[in-house]
Amino acid sequence: MEEKIKGLVEKHDEYRRSSINLIPSENAMAKDALKALSSDLATRYGTEWYGGSEYAIEIYKRATELAKKLFNVRYAILNAISGNICDVAAVFAFTKPYDEIATIPKENGGYPFGYEKFHRKKYSIPMKEYEIDVSKLEMKKIPLTLLAQSTIFFPLPVEKIRENFDGIVVYDASHVIGLIAGNAFQNPLKEGSHAIIASTHKTLAGPQGGIVLINNDAIYEKFASYLLFDFDTGIGLVDNMHMNRIAALAIVFEELISNGRRYASQIVKNAKVLAAHLHENGVAIKYADRGFTQSHQIMLDMDKNRAYKFFKKLEENRIFIDCIGRIGVAEVTHIGMKEKEMEEIAELMLDVYKGKDVRKKAMELAMEFYNKFYS
Repeated sequence: MEEKIKGLVEKHDEYRRSSINLIPSENAMAKDALKALSSDLATRYGTEWYGGSEYAIEIYKRATELAKKLFNVRYAILNAISGNICDVAAVFAFTKPYDEIATIPKENGGYPFGYEKFHRKKYSIPMKEYEIDVSKLEMKKIPLTLLAQSTIFFPLPVEKIRENFDGIVVYDASHVIGLIAGNAFQNPLKEGSHAIIASTHKTLAGPQGGIVLINNDAIYEKFASYLLFDFDTGIGLVDNMHMNRIAALAIVFEELISNGRRYASQIVKNAKVLAAHLHENGVAIKYADRGFTQSHQIMLDMDKNRAYKFFKKLEENRIFIDCIGRIGVAEVTHIGMKEKEMEEIAELMLDVYKGKDVRKKAMELAMEFYNKFYS
């Protein structure tokens, strides 16, 4: 007889909370936020159209105000149920079919958005591995530049992009939005981006969902027309914004308003320490000459086959990275680990690289911090 789903969920929770998670695109949500996510709000709409929505409406208003305060912006849209929906909104809002959109190629760490599926053409921004090659930028009339990068170690040259591309610039900060919230990375709006879009479950440590941050009235109206519910003009990309997600996100905003700077700063410190300890002891990490990173991510400096084999060996030993060799420290930082633990994790990874079994040690270290985090 097949095991019930409830049992599989319990096994998943036990498995993940006894493993070291270094996946750059994941994080652990705080206990109160998780509670909100599984609350009665999960089946409610939170709109004046329905009775019984008093508290849900207040939560939505408060969540929006908290986002504006955290990011110091005039407008925040929280309705999108994924970061990808924010990308779609940008494409629809600022381009028409068969327009070109300037984007970072997926081969260089760009987000693999399917522009052709929406009858748009891609213009590949010139790159040098995982960085924009500023020396090769040329003046170009293009309606939308979507700076979406999944493999990001250093700030993007937003000002140079604005100087060369005549059109709307939208910065997809899905990976670094938590660092931006904590003032530990570039602020794209101050550097000339017309909007920031992002998913909310990576460095931000919220539930899966999307956010748009804007200071300009006209840009806000464009995004709002696709993302906010409007009965008169018709539904755009979002109908139900999932009020349980909004409540969980609001709790995360409260956490970051009080602790975001320390959290974001510690993420960058941890990434640098982990990278240095690995690199100095035989596991090469990219960009050693530049301090490895200014974000939550570092990258193995090895070919894809070796990186994949190492990824599988680490997984067997309860240490998770991704299959191309990206390593992230947002989650281990969020659950309380600091420089000392980064050196311990590096030693465990080095032992795995040498063929040793470190599963028991990795599980013990993970459980020590997850047990405190969820207590």
